[in-house]
Amino acid sequence: MKSDLVNAPYVGEFPVVLECRLLQTVEIGVHTQFIGGEILDVKVEESVLGGEDGRPDIEKIRPFAYDSMRQEYYGFGKVLAKAFSAGKELKK
Repeated sequence: MKSDLVNAPYVGEFPVVLECRLLQTVEIGVHTQFIGGEILDVKVEESVLGGEDGRPDIEKIRPFAYDSMRQEYYGFGKVLAKAFSAGKELKK
């Protein structure tokens, strides 16, 4: 699909799309690392929104990552801990 605000396509079937402005490119050997840091637009399908809070639900989105070294896809798992409180036990 053609993006609304940036000159880059996106996959229309993806439930969440972030349109970002490219801020920097870095040449790393034969590869190019693209650093996009300014989010200009967010598109989220209703089907992946949570119940009462209406926020995107990670378990409904089911994001994945690609490991180019192993040529494998990995999914994300369950919640490990609540942010900003998990480390408090270590201070005691």
